[in-house]
Amino acid sequence: MPDSIEYCQVETYRVSTSAEAQPDEWRFASAGPSFLKLLFGEAYRQRRVLASGVNWQRVLFIAVDGEVAGYLQFFLRGEGPHRPCFDDVRGEFGWSAMWRYPLYCGLMQRFRRPEAYAYRLIIKEAYRGQGLGQQLMRDWIAILQDEQVEQAELDVWGANQAAIRFYSRLGFSAVKTRRLKVLGRWLPDGAFVRMARRLGETEAPFRQRDSR
Repeated sequence: MPDSIEYCQVETYRVSTSAEAQPDEWRFASAGPSFLKLLFGEAYRQRRVLASGVNWQRVLFIAVDGEVAGYLQFFLRGEGPHRPCFDDVRGEFGWSAMWRYPLYCGLMQRFRRPEAYAYRLIIKEAYRGQGLGQQLMRDWIAILQDEQVEQAELDVWGANQAAIRFYSRLGFSAVKTRRLKVLGRWLPDGAFVRMARRLGETEAPFRQRDSR
C-alpha cells in the first residue's frame, strides 16, 4: 500500500450488477451506519440483512491502483443503497422482525425525503488525508448534476467539527440542528446537523467505468 497516491491510478466507479461485485465491494456495499446497531445488532448481522438487497446504483466506490479505498452510499429520489425485505430480517432475527422491519422502514423515510442524500462516506484508514473523500463527494455531485438534481443534503453528528469543516469546504452549509433527547443516549452524539448544497455550480463530469 503506497504512502502517497500521487503517482497511483485513482478511479471512481459504480458496480453494474451483483454478479460483477468483488468481495470488498460486497462488504462495503452491505455495511450500514452505526445507528442500525439498535435494530440489527453487530456489523456482521447488519451485513447479512442488507446484502440481499444492495442497490448498486446507489453506491459509489473509489479505488487506488485497483484496490477499493472507500465508498459513498447515497439516496437519490427516494431510492437508497439497501432494499431489504421483511423475509431478510425474519431470516436473521425470527419473528422479532415484526417490529424491527417496520422501524427500519420508518427510519429510512428520513433519508428518502431529500431529492439527494449522502448516507454514508467511508475511506479506509490507510488512505485518509489524501483527498479521496473530496473526490468521491465531487464525483457524486457531478452525478447529481447529470440527473438535474437541485439540492444535495447530508447529516453530521453535532460534535464532529472536523466533518462539518470538510463538508463546508465542498460547498455545504448547516441548515438545521436537531437534538435527540431520548435516542441520543444510545447514539454516538445527542445532536446532528443537517447540511445542504444547491447544485448550480459545475463539477467535472463523472465517467462510469465500463465494467467491474
